[in-house]
Amino acid sequence: MSLRPEKPVWMSQEQYDRQYGVGPEPEVKKTTSKIVEEETVSLPANAENEATPEDAQGDAHEEDQKKPQFKLAKRRHQRYDADERRKKYQLQKLREEQIKRHEIEMTASKVVNVDQIVREHYNERTFIAKRRKRHLSPIIKLRNFNNAIKYMLIDKYTNPGNVVLELGCGKGGDLRKYGQAGVSQFIGIDISNASIVEAQKRFSSMGNLAFQVILITGDCFGESLGVAVEPFPECRFPCDVVSAQFSLHYAFESEEKARRTILNVAKSLKVGGYFFGTIPDSEFIRYKLNKFSKDVEKPSWGNSIYKVTFENNDYQQNDYEFPNSYGQMYTYWLEDAIDNVPEYVIPFETLRSLADEYGLELELQMPFNKFFVQEIPKWIERFSPRMKEGLQRSDGKYGVEGDEKEAASYFYTVFAFRKVR
Repeated sequence: MSLRPEKPVWMSQEQYDRQYGVGPEPEVKKTTSKIVEEETVSLPANAENEATPEDAQGDAHEEDQKKPQFKLAKRRHQRYDADERRKKYQLQKLREEQIKRHEIEMTASKVVNVDQIVREHYNERTFIAKRRKRHLSPIIKLRNFNNAIKYMLIDKYTNPGNVVLELGCGKGGDLRKYGQAGVSQFIGIDISNASIVEAQKRFSSMGNLAFQVILITGDCFGESLGVAVEPFPECRFPCDVVSAQFSLHYAFESEEKARRTILNVAKSLKVGGYFFGTIPDSEFIRYKLNKFSKDVEKPSWGNSIYKVTFENNDYQQNDYEFPNSYGQMYTYWLEDAIDNVPEYVIPFETLRSLADEYGLELELQMPFNKFFVQEIPKWIERFSPRMKEGLQRSDGKYGVEGDEKEAASYFYTVFAFRKVR
């Protein structure tokens, strides 16, 4: 038996003899096809560069047989890896959805409160938003519309030199709006620490805002504000304005929480100051629920942009009235923004009655679409060209259209109260 290893396909006889010496060959020579089959998987990546010019012609047939088999094996391996990664990702998403569903069920049954889910959601959204470009958002028109509403509302009830407290300030998206209104101090409080960190970065990057900004991580709704603001003696209370944009619905998890929230607002405001914001329109929600029969266990509606789902049919079973003014939970999904987070209906008459108890008198309540139509003539020339372009519909008019119209223009309402005592 020969002591020499078998000659690789890609090596010429001359190279083989030079490296291993001349010796007898094995009794039976394997066919080229057999060699190719055995050696394909061990072929070096740079093998074709090692053959000498005089060997190239002789090895051409062997190379042609070898390459396709090697490439097929490699592709098969890549497909396997991709399939495995996809399966792992799908399994992870399934587990996350199961955990989320469990948390929602626990919240609906009042075993836990909504704060933890809200905190985790906005912490995660802050991380996701950092990796995405805002102008590529599928709901960019809706975002522009909501921002226009807030510009109008802030300007209507905020004066130069005012001190502003914003409950649920998020990542500080309204800082520039208050800067345009000429405020002297902005106090922002949010339950999500990740959002507060991003708000601080946003303020630092602006550089041209001539007012003081104080950003605080704290529970605006479940605790006395004194707990959150005590470490910040520079806060100038009472304030001229208290704002709550797209956040007050979390306070209506219970009567105790709602009362604590309105008490926080009243204690923070000067007499004559304004409490304003944006909330889901309870009348629109009633209108939608009234379309469902009593045998629908989980009423749900929406479109490609948003979805609302109630966890039970208590409204229908109670002769199409909410059995309680507080704790009427639904989950809300908004494309590229909110991922099935529990929210609570704010029956507007309940909010009005509660505000009246604490010396707050109603000044304004109007659905987004009506408020926009009323205010846009005064604003269209004040908006930047970019903002105007972002608000323009396909018919040349301004506002939102299609699926975004119901998700923003109809689903939300503005409100404003003035402190009278």
